[in-house]
Amino acid sequence: MSELVYTPSSMLKKVFRTGERSLSRQELENRLQNTYGTSLQRMNQSPAQVIDEALAEEISSFHVGASHAVIEMEAPFRDLIAEELVRYFLESKGPLTAEQCLKKLRRQNIISYSYAENKLPLYKDSRFVQFTGSDLWYLARWEVANDRVYRFLANKQIKQLPLTQLLLMMEHELNLSRRDYVFVPEGDSRLRVIEGLVLVDDEAKNSGDKEEKVPLQTEEVQATALDQESTAITENIQREEEVAVTMANDMKTVSVFEDVLVNAQDSTEKLEQRIKEMEEEVLEHFKGNNMSAISTLVAEKEKCEAIVVALEKVVEAVNK
Repeated sequence: MSELVYTPSSMLKKVFRTGERSLSRQELENRLQNTYGTSLQRMNQSPAQVIDEALAEEISSFHVGASHAVIEMEAPFRDLIAEELVRYFLESKGPLTAEQCLKKLRRQNIISYSYAENKLPLYKDSRFVQFTGSDLWYLARWEVANDRVYRFLANKQIKQLPLTQLLLMMEHELNLSRRDYVFVPEGDSRLRVIEGLVLVDDEAKNSGDKEEKVPLQTEEVQATALDQESTAITENIQREEEVAVTMANDMKTVSVFEDVLVNAQDSTEKLEQRIKEMEEEVLEHFKGNNMSAISTLVAEKEKCEAIVVALEKVVEAVNK
């Protein structure tokens, strides 16, 4: 795997086994070393540092136990919101942001609009993990498919393809069920995603082949060759990115329409929720004979209803 590293708390979530609620520091360090030793060495980190960072996270499911030598993990019992989120992830067959999770839960009236993001079980439930530097969440049960995808594309000499096509290829060409495997779209330098297009970087493989064939040269010649190769690689990457942007532009309109549709639907839901709240508020003010407040609410309600009608027209226009 290339440059894909779980966050400290996600590493701990992954090495805790089903049913375990506490581990000794020593056992936890051993598991981290055995599972993520290569990544930790590359980051110049020790298992002990990972544990300390996980404990220090603002929202962490881990804490020190009865003694400093024991690390405990919180395990919510029958969290209905977490169960619903697992279902969302499996349905989407891919990662989600916390904001996307909130929107999905609100659409189903599972949570209120005042429900805070930091209360989501993503942070404390061991079934959800994150990679360093990403705001996307993944199911811990998913196996990262990037290595297999990269080998397949490199062997087929595929330089670029739409992300949607890559995901279909995973299932139909590689027989990797997206309920069990996931492509991580960020952090892997071999598979760069630019506006919905995946660029395959096989320079590492090619450079390895070249080294076997090129005889020993003087330092000056080697330096010149390296400089030329570096320039060629840079130009090649620039050309690929230009092609990627050109192809991605064709997909932008569809993407924009999708964003407009989602935003319009979300706004409609919020307005409809507010309209319901105002109806209840009117009743309360009516009991108190507060006609001024009722008049203000009626005006606000009419404005909200007018905006809802306008948004419905936007949705109709997008769907035409």
